[in-house]
Amino acid sequence: MRSIPLGSAPALVPLASLADLKADLGITDAQSDTNLQRYLLDATEAVLTFIGRPLLSQTWQDQIFVRPFPRTLSLLLGVYPVHNVIAVTRNGTALEQDTINDLVIDDDCGELYRPDVTQPFWPAGRYHVTYEAGYTPSVTLDDGTVQPGNFPGAICLAVRRVAAASYYAQGRDPTLKSENEQGVGSTSWAVLDPSLGGLTPEAAGLVQRFRSAGCA
Repeated sequence: MRSIPLGSAPALVPLASLADLKADLGITDAQSDTNLQRYLLDATEAVLTFIGRPLLSQTWQDQIFVRPFPRTLSLLLGVYPVHNVIAVTRNGTALEQDTINDLVIDDDCGELYRPDVTQPFWPAGRYHVTYEAGYTPSVTLDDGTVQPGNFPGAICLAVRRVAAASYYAQGRDPTLKSENEQGVGSTSWAVLDPSLGGLTPEAAGLVQRFRSAGCA
C-alpha cells in the first residue's frame, strides 16, 4: 500500500514556538530570534525525517487490496490520525455516502471498520480510500495571536531539544571531543549517534514511538 498526497504539500513550519525555545534557553531579548527560527525549522525537518512517515495534515488516497483469505476486519490507512473519510471505492464502484458516514474510524491508528457487526469483514477487492489525515501545526496569525495546532507535545519538545543543541553548538568545532587547559579545567562534547540523523538521544527517545506503524 502506498499513500498518495492529493494537492500541494503543506508548507514546512517550525513545530515548536520561538517563545518556548527562548524560555528553555533563558533568552529574553530578540537579538538571536532570526537564528533561533532557523534552528527550529532545521530541527523540525530533522525530527520529521527521523520519524520517517507523513505527519502534516493533508488529503491522501490509499490503494488497498483485500484478499478472500485471510479475511480482513479493518482497512489500515497509511497516514494518521484520520480526521475525515471523503470517499471509498471497491473495484471502481463508490460506496454510498451513508455507508461512509457510518464507518467506524480508529483515527489514532488509521483503521476503518465496517459498522455492521453481523458482517464485520471487508469483501475482497481493490479499494481506493480518499481521506484527510495528519497533524496540524500551530499558526501565528497576522495580528500576533497563535492558533494552536494538535501536534503531540513529545514531537514539539523534541524539536526544541534539537534546536537548543544547535544553539549551544554554534561556533564550536564539531570534531572536538575533548579539550584540557592546565589549571582551568576540561571540556568535552557529546558525540551524536549518526543513526539518529542529527537528533540528540533525548529527542530521538521522545519521538521513537511515532515511527511505528499502527497503534502505539
